[in-house]
Amino acid sequence: MRTNKRGVFAGGDIVSGGATVILAMGAGRVAAKSIDEYLKDQSVW
Repeated sequence: MRTNKRGVFAGGDIVSGGATVILAMGAGRVAAKSIDEYLKDQSVW
């Protein structure tokens, strides 16, 4: 779910087009996991 811009992620309708709420929720979950992994690799300082 990471875009080609550093630190920018996309999910839901922007990735898959108009979809059901269930599919959008699933895409949000995948995006959240991607963001979590990205942030774990970043140093705070």
